[in-house]
Amino acid sequence: MSAALQQRPQRAGRGGFTLLEMLLVIGLLSMLAGVLVAGSASLLKGTARSDPEDALLALMQTWRRQAVERGATLEVEPFKSLDDPDRQGYRWDKDGDEEHEELLPALEGVKVQLLGPEVDGAILLGGQAVEQPLNRLRFFPDGTCERMRLEVLRNEARRLTPIDPLTCAVLPSIDAK
Repeated sequence: MSAALQQRPQRAGRGGFTLLEMLLVIGLLSMLAGVLVAGSASLLKGTARSDPEDALLALMQTWRRQAVERGATLEVEPFKSLDDPDRQGYRWDKDGDEEHEELLPALEGVKVQLLGPEVDGAILLGGQAVEQPLNRLRFFPDGTCERMRLEVLRNEARRLTPIDPLTCAVLPSIDAK
């Protein structure tokens, strides 16, 4: 038996990896992971702002935060782009002196607007209730906002979503089952 063990050829050199090689591989993998995580975070941020609905909801949270930070009511007005009348933007007094404007991103077949809390003044056109958008939004220093609804038209499909006046965030959709 011991003769059989002795007859096996011995491996030349060493087996496995050195500590230096292992540290090098771990370092390279961690650098690659860091680059991928940072790149994907900016990619996801850009994706969220490419949809008009997501962009408007993010803007609403920005307005709410600015009203709280200032300790004063923030008034926001919608406006239409002069270059493209289908694009809507919002104008507000950013720092007390300086006005700020931001256009919502344009997406084919998608239109968003903020409506009042009730259906007062709705016009029936072709079997569809058409309401006028709000001409002024207010965000208060206590972190609340006026009552409103978000209307999203995606390829002629209409969805109304109420906005919670306490958090200025969306509530479950009105037409959700």
